[in-house]
Amino acid sequence: MGTMTKRPTRDRPLALAYVRVSTAEQADTGASLDAQSAILRAEAGRRGWDVEVVADEGYSAKDLRRPGLQDALARLDAGGADTLLAVRLDRVSRSVADFAGLLARAKRRSWRIVLLSPNLDTEDAAGKFTAHVLAAAAEYERDLIGARTREGMAQRRAEGVHCGRPRTLPLDVVERIVRARGAGQTLRAIAEDLTAAGVPTARGGAAWRSSSVDGVLRSTTAAAVSRRTAPTTSA
Repeated sequence: MGTMTKRPTRDRPLALAYVRVSTAEQADTGASLDAQSAILRAEAGRRGWDVEVVADEGYSAKDLRRPGLQDALARLDAGGADTLLAVRLDRVSRSVADFAGLLARAKRRSWRIVLLSPNLDTEDAAGKFTAHVLAAAAEYERDLIGARTREGMAQRRAEGVHCGRPRTLPLDVVERIVRARGAGQTLRAIAEDLTAAGVPTARGGAAWRSSSVDGVLRSTTAAAVSRRTAPTTSA
């Protein structure tokens, strides 16, 4: 069993008000750092707590690797504060496993987690149960979003739309490779011709390999070039 942390004596409990927004939420004033901070400061004042705001801007809650949160957790573990305070569970974590770990950590180190929506305090059994349910729901929502994103990208690729990182090969190089392959050249021969001609690879390298040529031929850009240049037949 872990050693319980001896808490220092303070005139008033100290809460670390954790606020977070991800990049996609910057324009959402309801989730802004200032809005969250104001709500948490008011709640701490209502409870008679001292409060310090700890912020992570531009970080998602898919895991706990965020500088502000890590600093807050270290202070809580060391007895430098008493409570991690946040407006909602998804500000802290979207992973049921991560949040379960936080619950165990808070109990072991003698600090508490308080969320405002819904009203949740991990110092009581009902609060712990509700926290687990909310973490599971948040993780399920994130998984659904991920699945929808993957399905959408698969559909775009099927329609010949380029997905992922921007192309780094000029279109004329792709066309050259497609024409050479259509003329019957082997992958190795195409690679040797491109290297001899001083054509840079997609990564800026000087030497082409058969696998590099094959990767270009499998791309959505090459597929579009092939369709565009394919001879038409009359009935």
